Amino acid sequence: MNDHPLRSRLALGSLLVVTFLCCLPAADAPFTYDEHAGIEENRVVHTGSSLGEALAYRYSPDQARPLFFASLLLDADLWGMGSRGFRLTGFLLHLACGALLYLLLRRPPGTAPAALAGTALFLLHPLQSESVLYIWGRSEILSTLFGLGALLLALRAEGGIPPAAGGRRAAPSPAHRGLLWAGALACMALALASKEEAVLVPIIFIMWWGLVEGRPLRTGLAPAAVLAVPVAVFLAARAAGLGNIGRQVYVRSVADNIVGQGLVTLRMIRLLFLPFGQSVDHAARVPGPIVGGLAIAACAAIVVGAVYFARRAATSRVATGVLIAALATALYWLVPLPDLMCERRAYLPLAGGALAVSGLVQRVRRRVYLPAILLVVLLAPAMVARARVWSDPRRLWGEAARLAPENVRPLINLGVVAAEKGERDKALDLFGRAIRLQPHDAEALFNRGKLHLDAGEYDQAIADLQAAVVASPGMVRARINLAIARIDIHDLDGAEAELRAALVIEPKNPRALTNLGEVLRATNRAPEAVTLYRQALDADLPHRPGRRAQEGGVAGEGARAGRARPIAVRLRRPDRSANLGGVAALSSDAGVAKLVDARDSKSRGRKPMSVRLRPPAPEFSTSWRDGNSGRTLEQCRIVIELSSFSLLQPSPSWLRSRPASTQSRSGRRKKVSATTSWRCSTCCSRRTSASQIENV
Repeated sequence: MNDHPLRSRLALGSLLVVTFLCCLPAADAPFTYDEHAGIEENRVVHTGSSLGEALAYRYSPDQARPLFFASLLLDADLWGMGSRGFRLTGFLLHLACGALLYLLLRRPPGTAPAALAGTALFLLHPLQSESVLYIWGRSEILSTLFGLGALLLALRAEGGIPPAAGGRRAAPSPAHRGLLWAGALACMALALASKEEAVLVPIIFIMWWGLVEGRPLRTGLAPAAVLAVPVAVFLAARAAGLGNIGRQVYVRSVADNIVGQGLVTLRMIRLLFLPFGQSVDHAARVPGPIVGGLAIAACAAIVVGAVYFARRAATSRVATGVLIAALATALYWLVPLPDLMCERRAYLPLAGGALAVSGLVQRVRRRVYLPAILLVVLLAPAMVARARVWSDPRRLWGEAARLAPENVRPLINLGVVAAEKGERDKALDLFGRAIRLQPHDAEALFNRGKLHLDAGEYDQAIADLQAAVVASPGMVRARINLAIARIDIHDLDGAEAELRAALVIEPKNPRALTNLGEVLRATNRAPEAVTLYRQALDADLPHRPGRRAQEGGVAGEGARAGRARPIAVRLRRPDRSANLGGVAALSSDAGVAKLVDARDSKSRGRKPMSVRLRPPAPEFSTSWRDGNSGRTLEQCRIVIELSSFSLLQPSPSWLRSRPASTQSRSGRRKKVSATTSWRCSTCCSRRTSASQIENV
């Protein structure tokens, strides 16, 4: 009666709807943390980029997750560059994961009510919030989604009803079996392309085969070996392409990492049962040998107990769920990553927790849907509360700073939020507090130096940016901004040295190439400068105006008359809340560029824009106009990328243009005729939040 198909489908659908509604408060959360550098500032995943670039992109030298970045690019093409679309996609992927897990849990001898209870735990537990609400956690979701898909398809390919269900093994037809295995192998490949933890799927398969469904382990070795083929290919390709099979962060020894993970695992178990004190940045340190040894012993006792009870039919489902959860954390024990404790690493282990819960509920004979309802009532408010925290970066990082006052990352990110809101003094104070805690933190030094640079305080800016480079020699954006500061004090030799050092690290960095080209042109080396400009355009393929003009055409009377030249224009609000982009036609005789097809990434609405050129100097004025009333709302920052360097001859003021009066190269103040403030984002880096992964 309780497994009636219509009833179970309605129950699952209701659970999915409730989960989506619980996540919805965080849908409009602005970009934060790694989302700035990885999405907002990363043109590889912006509209117009090629799929090949996204697939080949590496966020850090030892990390390749092509499907993750391809999904971000598809999001940008579908939704635009607003954060809402990216987050909604994450919610939907989470729901798909829950639906697949439900199908797995319901496989005989599982029941629909028990499967629903396990799925409720997986979908609504607040430990899932970081993976689901934080765009950068999508790699966990994608890896788990396709890993569960591979597991389900492989189990179906090898027979319908396992012996533990009391039925006979029904084998699919050869053609159907071949299709199922093709799908399973494709899912394995996609899971591995999302995150490395998918290498564990063949082991999970053999555990599910023998312990959950009660089949002979010997007969499951062959299908597990088939699932392991993509894993072997992945590891070989990783070793050949990245130079090593594993991650190469290693911020601590493997022994210290194991000691630390013992205590972290116990803390995560506590959060599983009592989800209070959650944070985006936990205070986790490697404990002493006595505490660490006791923690490892406790974890080992849990695993040994699970192995013992997994051999008993009555408790095998619960115990196997515990073993799968333990297995899913194995990589984090063996590979020392920068963060010792991170909540989004609980995503796959909670699939094991869901199996354990379904095993407990399956033994209940009356009111079988009641456990699922109780879990929803208990967990849904907690998930809503986490979504509200994630909806406001100031609230998110304020919570982290309160729970871990010794961590610098919350202070840095709070400083970034304050700077973006124009609260410069508060931002300086927060960055200063972070630097007092860790005097050699490159992110804190960079951000404070960037604030000084924006204010024209060059001595302080150079001191902080130099310290950031010393602390992290691979921080390219620090070198670029240090070069800009040196340009502003007319130290072109020093600027050239920093930019060339940046290009040794990132030979195709368009900001470094463009700035170095400006320095060379200012020192009468125009031919070399033009070469660098062209390299910058080639490196920044998504925004090459020539390509855009060829693919999309150029609108406007000048273009139709053959008197226009194509340029690509991107505009940014001063508060960084939205970006616009489009292709403009520049009429060479009138000196006027008209921007067409400008899209607001926040509202995705069209805005009438114009850019005016006053020859012979490239001085621009523009404004943001309301599409309905026509009223001028505010001035915008403007970026011009040229398809022909003979069209305009930018002067060194291209790097930093300020309204009204500005500082001359000789130190005296002089009048400039630019009518609005703008910064070329090809040349200048913005403040960035502290990242989990130190990247170049």
